[in-house]
Amino acid sequence: MVVEVKEIFLTFRSKRSWIRMIVSAAVFFVVALPFKSLFTLLPGVTEIRPANMIPPVLGLYFGPAAAWGISLGNLVSDITAGSGAFVCISGFVANFFYSYIPYKLWYTLKIGKQPIRPIQLSSVTEIVKYILIILIDSLVTTTALSLIFESAGFQAMASSFPLLFFNNFDFAILLGIPVLSLLEKYRVQPEVPKDCYSANQNPKGKWLDISLYLISAVGIVYLIFSGVTHMQIRPSVAFALLCFVFVGLFLYPLRPVMEVEEQKTSKGRVKISIKTKVTIGFLLLSVVFLLLIGIVTLNTININGQWNRLETWNYLYLVVGITINIVYAVAIAFLWYVEKNITLPIERLSNLTEVYAKQEHDHQTGHEELIQHCSEIPKGDEIGALAQSFQKMMEELDSYMVNLATITADKERIATELNVAKQIQASMMPCIFPAFPERSEFDIYATMMPAKEVGGDFYDFFLIDEKHLAVVMADVSGKGVPAALFMVIGKTLIKNQAQLGHSPAEIFTTVNMQLCENNDAGLFVTSWMGILDIETGKFTYVNAGHNPPLLKKSGGEYEYLRSRPGFVLAGMEGIRYRQFEMTLEEGDMLYLYTDGVTEATNSENQLYGEDRLVKFINQHKDDGPQSLLTSIKGDIDSFVGEAPQFDDITMLCLKIKSKNNT
Repeated sequence: MVVEVKEIFLTFRSKRSWIRMIVSAAVFFVVALPFKSLFTLLPGVTEIRPANMIPPVLGLYFGPAAAWGISLGNLVSDITAGSGAFVCISGFVANFFYSYIPYKLWYTLKIGKQPIRPIQLSSVTEIVKYILIILIDSLVTTTALSLIFESAGFQAMASSFPLLFFNNFDFAILLGIPVLSLLEKYRVQPEVPKDCYSANQNPKGKWLDISLYLISAVGIVYLIFSGVTHMQIRPSVAFALLCFVFVGLFLYPLRPVMEVEEQKTSKGRVKISIKTKVTIGFLLLSVVFLLLIGIVTLNTININGQWNRLETWNYLYLVVGITINIVYAVAIAFLWYVEKNITLPIERLSNLTEVYAKQEHDHQTGHEELIQHCSEIPKGDEIGALAQSFQKMMEELDSYMVNLATITADKERIATELNVAKQIQASMMPCIFPAFPERSEFDIYATMMPAKEVGGDFYDFFLIDEKHLAVVMADVSGKGVPAALFMVIGKTLIKNQAQLGHSPAEIFTTVNMQLCENNDAGLFVTSWMGILDIETGKFTYVNAGHNPPLLKKSGGEYEYLRSRPGFVLAGMEGIRYRQFEMTLEEGDMLYLYTDGVTEATNSENQLYGEDRLVKFINQHKDDGPQSLLTSIKGDIDSFVGEAPQFDDITMLCLKIKSKNNT
């Protein structure tokens, strides 16, 4: 108990408490000052003022600091109004406990299983708790004030118990809830008791609660009974009841508070919850409704014209007070229905989506717990349908993530295998340059850039014997793995036939027959092949539907080597190919390529084309094989720009340097 007493009086040691005390005093004084004029208009009724909502609200939020500040503000207000010492002292004491009791009640009462948290009105349970606290506080304070006035001989004030109660209770609800919502919205930190006891403990002093409630109940019942029977309370009885009430009031602050759930603090504003908005909306509607009730009641009274101004006001205030409490009861019932069927499911669904959004989403992370919570949301309305949709989305997304993980693993495996295939394909074609460093009669260079991981284009060059060099350029229909496999077969067959000593026409005739066998995929190959007699310069070549190469004679320019092409390889059985001959001299150069060069397309859907190729290559006609191919690839890249590569780009260049001297 000593700890609780210290909490009240050690308030003045904190700078923040001093600020809150001064602000509370100033707010109470400024708000209460205009209503002092009611003393003149309605003599004998001093407590009909909305300012009476400030003590329980600020006291509930800021604790002892606000209680001291409001008591001082009321004291200054009473002194300014010229009240006597008795009214000033009793008003100071009453306002202190009127402010402090809600603070203690909030951290003492535990409703249901909901933990005790710093003041907030985010659920119907907390709103009911707030109304219950205000009810207890208003009854106790009104009882004490009525007994004080009765003991002091103010019979008019003592008989105004209903008015005093409705004033304290109704304004604390009507104006208090919006004020608390604003304080919460702007994250004003509430005062929280430092010393608490666990809910599992049974501390000494619970009899203080019982005594407080019993004493207050006895006083209230006695006052109501005396008001109904018009029985005057004897001063001795009133004084005795007053002593009992104040004993309870003085003992109650010694009551230890319950354990408070820790609250995470953050800066900035918070969004007002849907339940709070609905509550404030109901309160605003209540104001309009009460104004209408007041106007109708006032007009009814005026028609009779039997009551004086004070009687009229008392009756009007009594009717409005009773009506507003009926509205509160209806509002609480409606809010409970809204919370159970609308706002609570929405908040649960919102929390589930927030948790779901923050979780890891991979094939190893399941959301069974979230799905289970989502399935517990009541079905049968739009919110239930939304919860079902969200639940289905989580289930499908989990399934998708599992499938995606499997597919990704398969794709990674395929990508690895394709990378190996690409390396194998690259290693099958001559890729070490200079290719024949011991031969000074010619120079050769070739490149291939597949459009996919593996391609269908291929080039080849090899010495059939010491006197004959074969060069091949080919393009398999299609792309990717099927074309690459067909390319391997075609390349192998061509090289095998060439090493047997056959002529180019015989090679293509035989290879065509072999490729046509079991060609269920319907693939075909365009190819160009030539065999050079290194000693004589005789060059025999054959074309199976391939692009014509470019030939530059020594000292001249590149021109297309036109010849009547034969049919593609693997296109039809029984095809016989015709070969052509020419002589290559020292300085002559031959450029072979696939259609990936001339059909390279830019973002405007324009082709690179044969004309641009021959024009560009003649600008670099004096370049060696490697330099020439590098320049052509650079020009293609410049032409294409950001457009994707749709076809394999394969090139080969042969330069005759000298005749064989052997």
